[in-house]
Amino acid sequence: MRYLGIDLARSVAIFFVIIGHALTAANLRTEAGAVLGSLSLFLAASAPVFFCLFGTMLQLVYARKFAAGHGVVITQRLWSRALQCWALYALSCAVMCVAWQLSFAYWVRCSIFFTDTYYTDILRFYAVMLVLAPLMILVSVRIGLWPLVLVAAAIHAAFPIFSTLGPMGTFTGAENVSSFIYGGNMLNHSAPSVLHGFGFVVAGMVMGKVMAARPGRELLLSGPGWGVRGAFVALVLVCAAWMWAGDYNVALPEVRGYLRNANHPLYLLTGVAATVVFIDVFGWIRRMANIASDSIWMVFGRTSLFTFAFGNSLLYIVHIEDRSAPGNVALLISSVAAVMAMSLTYALFRDARMLKADHWAARLYRAIVDDGAMAVVRWVTAPVMPRSAGPARGA
Repeated sequence: MRYLGIDLARSVAIFFVIIGHALTAANLRTEAGAVLGSLSLFLAASAPVFFCLFGTMLQLVYARKFAAGHGVVITQRLWSRALQCWALYALSCAVMCVAWQLSFAYWVRCSIFFTDTYYTDILRFYAVMLVLAPLMILVSVRIGLWPLVLVAAAIHAAFPIFSTLGPMGTFTGAENVSSFIYGGNMLNHSAPSVLHGFGFVVAGMVMGKVMAARPGRELLLSGPGWGVRGAFVALVLVCAAWMWAGDYNVALPEVRGYLRNANHPLYLLTGVAATVVFIDVFGWIRRMANIASDSIWMVFGRTSLFTFAFGNSLLYIVHIEDRSAPGNVALLISSVAAVMAMSLTYALFRDARMLKADHWAARLYRAIVDDGAMAVVRWVTAPVMPRSAGPARGA
């Protein structure tokens, strides 16, 4: 079954991640928090939703094929995707360094994850999670999700410990690497860390498990039984009680920024709750509007790596360097429109018949873009992985 509601929710999440980045590039982030109100909450939830939906698709699509005996090709497919993700991340870092007149050495540090980037850190996080994904799927298929849930819960339960940790060393980039791996007390670096972001992916896998157990249903909160609905209500009540007890006013951008950068457990819980809402709201909208897989509304979901790499590269170029300068609304609107146009053009290009032709240029493109990363991964893993019989369809 193709879960088009999830595809739409994912596309919308990516779109709002780009809007959030464009607000920063146009120096309008503070004004947006004051003017947009509830929409700013929507923008803040988009990245956690994207991470959770990644886990959902791991469980719905890749775990099923893994269990069907395609473990080798699924692992290679995910790792080739990770390689593509890293290559695009490095390319976007190069654009940033050229646009901001940073040194080649700084680009090298970016490429090996020794520094932060304004917009494409999401590709860095995604690349690492794609590398870890086969192990997570293996545990899910062979044992179940409960070991992953326990590990994620233990990590977030240890927040009082993690929140006191400093950098792992004194070398250049130690704070960047440490904040990326385990968070610590480095609140000037954005999150989630890999350890804490693992919780979003696992939560998404749990949602995928629930949906897989109810074939034919795209919505989480519909259908017979009150188990899922009760769990969601309990989650919302826990989030509300924690906000009240801790005096966390998430309507304030600075509070949301603290919860995110501190890798606070409340950031995970609210992100998971937002994902359930995204899945059901956009699943219902897709069904009511009869939105198909090739709809323009699905474009960001179909071009996610391109959008994050080249869309954010454009934002590096137009970024207002002087943070004290007034915000530029025209820049915000034009940059978002340009990213949308780029992604739509690329989606049309990818679907063009000429790319499927036997012309040498089409073959070269497919060899580099479609098959290059897989060829590298197969070559690297050949000594330890048996040769697969062929690609799993749709993997």
